[in-house]
Amino acid sequence: MAFCCIACVFDMKQPIIPLLVALSLGITAGNTYQLSTLPLVLALTAVLTVLLFAAISRFKTLIATFVIITSFTYGFLIIQVYDLERRGSNHIANHIPGERVTIEGMICETPHVFPDRTELSVATSVLSNGNESLPVEGTLLLSVRNSHQYRYGDFVRFKTKLRNIRNFNNPGGFDYKKHMSYRGIFVRGHVKDASGIILLRTNQGSALKSYLEQVRSNLRRIIQDNTLSPEKEIIQAMILGEQQAIPKDVMEKFNKTGTTHILAISGFNIGIVAFFSIFAIRALMKSIPYLLLRFNMITLSTIIAVFPVMIYAMIAGMGISVIRATIMAITFMVAIVWGKENDLYNTLALAALIILVFSPHSLFDVSFQLSFTAVWAILFITPKIMKIITNRFSQQTSSHTIFTQKTAVYVITFIVATVSATLGTLPLIVYYFNRVSTVVLISNFFVTPLLGIITIPICVAIIFAAFLIPSLAVILVNIASFLVWLSVVMVDFFASVPGSSFFMFTPTLIEIALYYIILVMCVDLLDGFQERKEKDTGKSMGKKYLWHQVVLAFLVIVLISQGIIQFAHNTHRKDVRVTFVDVGQGNSSFIEFPGGKTMLIDGGGFHLSDFDVGRNVVAPFLWHKRVNTVDIVVLTHPHPDHLNGLLFILQNFNVKEVWTNGQISSMESYRNFMNIITDKKILHRRVSKDTGRVNIGGAELQILNPEKSIESSNVPEENYQDINNNAIVIKVTYGKVSYLFPSDISEKREARIIATERTLNSQVLLVPHHGGFTSSSIPFIKGVQPEIAVISCGADNIHDLPHAHVLERYKKFGAAVYRTDLNGAICITTDGHHITTRVFNSGGM
Repeated sequence: MAFCCIACVFDMKQPIIPLLVALSLGITAGNTYQLSTLPLVLALTAVLTVLLFAAISRFKTLIATFVIITSFTYGFLIIQVYDLERRGSNHIANHIPGERVTIEGMICETPHVFPDRTELSVATSVLSNGNESLPVEGTLLLSVRNSHQYRYGDFVRFKTKLRNIRNFNNPGGFDYKKHMSYRGIFVRGHVKDASGIILLRTNQGSALKSYLEQVRSNLRRIIQDNTLSPEKEIIQAMILGEQQAIPKDVMEKFNKTGTTHILAISGFNIGIVAFFSIFAIRALMKSIPYLLLRFNMITLSTIIAVFPVMIYAMIAGMGISVIRATIMAITFMVAIVWGKENDLYNTLALAALIILVFSPHSLFDVSFQLSFTAVWAILFITPKIMKIITNRFSQQTSSHTIFTQKTAVYVITFIVATVSATLGTLPLIVYYFNRVSTVVLISNFFVTPLLGIITIPICVAIIFAAFLIPSLAVILVNIASFLVWLSVVMVDFFASVPGSSFFMFTPTLIEIALYYIILVMCVDLLDGFQERKEKDTGKSMGKKYLWHQVVLAFLVIVLISQGIIQFAHNTHRKDVRVTFVDVGQGNSSFIEFPGGKTMLIDGGGFHLSDFDVGRNVVAPFLWHKRVNTVDIVVLTHPHPDHLNGLLFILQNFNVKEVWTNGQISSMESYRNFMNIITDKKILHRRVSKDTGRVNIGGAELQILNPEKSIESSNVPEENYQDINNNAIVIKVTYGKVSYLFPSDISEKREARIIATERTLNSQVLLVPHHGGFTSSSIPFIKGVQPEIAVISCGADNIHDLPHAHVLERYKKFGAAVYRTDLNGAICITTDGHHITTRVFNSGGM
């Protein structure tokens, strides 16, 4: 019955596509709207019942309709069931006591080795808190600083403080919590080093995966013993899928040039392996006449090529993205075997359908979206453009140019395919990464053949040589190392070109949709012009394409108007909007003034961590708000939780002024901060109470601290508390409403400000020093009389802030308390009379 139903849908030219669209819409709806499972099961049962009736009655239209409805309902149901079944009653996420506990479990995935740490996925089995031991289940993400000795199948015991996986909850931020939940991980822990882990048993995993890990370890040893950095990390990434080990500066250059896709084992890499496997097998078959006579060369070579593809995928670690790419490649190979190699759109849709049926969350994965969009763009754009180009070449019939023409066609096809993939993925890349490479075409023209088309087959050969002839594997590693070195030199050159890449704001979903509609219409229009030229059609065809051009022009105008409207909205702003950004344990406040000017006070940051808060938290928030220019950046004082996040902002945004108090610091991040200001010739102002009042768009800014500008040439770096008390304190007043930003000052400096300021009253207060006990004295709160108190702090922070007594003080004075660790980003807007508050975690932003 099921076959008959699907066959009815298959009567269409592209039968899989409507099923894929319906399934995708169902998954999207199910991920957005949470319903109980029972109604969904009943709905699916009812749909299947009607479908059975339609199949028996042979109502083809009804069958096709309900197959689509079934696909939608299944998608809606499967994504919710998928999430529910991952957290049972014994899941470790339900047992987070708040103090350090002892955990026992098995390392269930290949350790992810980063330059500064190793991440272990531990399948937990026992949790002990000193008094009792509980059986638990579920995977824990354990971070170990500088430890590389553990491997899959090791059963370990360690002590850690369990924490829930959390996000930086800001508009435009990456949903790390959702991303990790797709891996079945909801809890994390940390141990200082390998001494905090006890190895109890080894080889506790599956025999096959343990064997594969031994093979991977052997390959890793061969690579590391025979190459230098960064070549060895890149080769490891291309064979073992260990992209995270590539040095950050090298990875940044690949990002700048748009060649990162070669390093990640994706559809491109698997496709190269499949192509060369088929090519090698056919070459072998041609040397054996019996095989040519006995078997169909195309069919047999394609079937045999599946095995090298599978072996490569297993050696690469069988990660989610690798499995998806393998499914896509094998689906196309099966289509060749079945004689459906020309039905490319259906084959692509079938590959996506298979992946989503078994892994519905893949729909929201950026690698899934980029892979399938790139292939679609190549299939859709390349043939149409190449038809125009080849028609021009066909007009040249001179025999001595045939070879030249064929070579030119191959080269142009490669260029057009690269352009097609770039155009197809551009809006997604901007949406997820906010970066555009201006050298993507030229860099891919040189790097892709060298690092992709040549080096990837050599990497596959290394895998087989390591089994059969280890000495040959060493030779191949050295050859691959040279090719990688040459590729890195090219990438370094292209990345060093001024303007090789730039960051831009995040497009809206409407703008992305308009882009794709315009892209499709432009390609169809070019194809139509070529068709008219070939057939010399009449006025009716011309009238059709006239309307086509009118609609296209209208859509382009709509797309451009989106940006103009947003710009006009910002420049004609009549209110003051302050967003207290969730940067974890730190401070960052973004102010939008009437008339469109902006100010960023501090940028958050972490001490002794390579996590870039500016790049990963503050910048995505600004890009989401379509901000590329920050008029004033304020560093209240040079401590990491205020300073470190500003470096990326200064380097990559159009910053017009920087305000500091003049305090120097020996930190490397402070030296980098000052170097960027000097290199980019940004106006640097040292401000203090003597600066006077500053008017921005009708809002008045007053510096309340420090009393005098600190001259860096005369004052050495002071102790921690003195630096806090010298922090810049700003009061912003618009109409009858004031905001006070006291940074990290303590009670001592609060007392001085109270004594010298006649009107400290402010409706909105950023609670000093993240709610620390030594700040927010009762006289200070009484002097400010805040209606709203905002605390910027990190969840489960080691300082246990905000302090309980501080919270009681604000409660006693009737202030509404908001916290970034609980509420996420907090946006407080005023027109000078009224105050509106919205928080991210309630869905209000």
